[in-house]
Amino acid sequence: MASTRDLKKRITTVKTTQQTTRAMKLVSASKLRRAQEAITAQRPYAKQISRLIRVLAKDPGVVEKAALLRINPIKADQKPNVLVVGMSSDRGLCGSFNSNVIKTTQRWIVANRSKYSNIEVITVGRRINEIFKSRVSKDYKVVHAEEFGSKIQIGRAKGLSEILIDAFVSGRVDEVVVIYNEFKNAISQKLVAETLLPVLSPEVAVGDVTSASPGDYLMKPDAGTLLESLLKKHFVAQVFRMLLESQASEHGARMSSMENATKNAGEMIKKLTLQYNKQRQAGITKELLEIIAGSESQNVEG
Repeated sequence: MASTRDLKKRITTVKTTQQTTRAMKLVSASKLRRAQEAITAQRPYAKQISRLIRVLAKDPGVVEKAALLRINPIKADQKPNVLVVGMSSDRGLCGSFNSNVIKTTQRWIVANRSKYSNIEVITVGRRINEIFKSRVSKDYKVVHAEEFGSKIQIGRAKGLSEILIDAFVSGRVDEVVVIYNEFKNAISQKLVAETLLPVLSPEVAVGDVTSASPGDYLMKPDAGTLLESLLKKHFVAQVFRMLLESQASEHGARMSSMENATKNAGEMIKKLTLQYNKQRQAGITKELLEIIAGSESQNVEG
């Protein structure tokens, strides 16, 4: 059984930890507010630019000229190649945020391994890179793109989108899938495996994704030039949105994790304090009994 001195030290240590987790929760709440504002502002732009591309893609002549809308030809005896992008964070202490992304990426690769001839993995974030680089596999090749960073900038999204576009246009890969946490609210994040390339799958390209058509718009200079310009902006906007979604989800997960840690620390302090008081009371009672016993023994001798 721990002594009262040991219990007092443990109580002090837990209180210090509680102060740290409370401070981290407040910091994450502040960062979450800014990240939430950023993703809220980015979503409508990314959604509308995607909608415009779908409208322009209804014109077959325009689609044939756009390399990013074409599906790379694959021979009958071959399987397509895929590039998987996994987005985690650089730091921990955010609950199951990182582990969920890592496990989902690994499960996706295992579940879809038979569909593809070659699988490449690009890791964004230190945590997922630490896991994948330590588990070298013959089934896929891992490349670390960059650290996630404390602030997401459009320039970094542009650099990552160029890497993905080059891999697709060169024919090295036929599909690009991004796995990330989509931000819902401070306590809820949804894991998403989104196909970034090709832009439109055959079903979506043929289906009526919107009631509008290219003929409903007055386009200058022409639909082909407009589509080419939109595609360049589209990928940067989508990658930027995914990075913002992941970062907002990270701050929300960390805030919830630190809040739970603060509550658990408070409960532990109560239990340790109760145990400390019990032992202290037992020690006082023991000392009183010893004093009374000594006093009575002196009275008997006298």
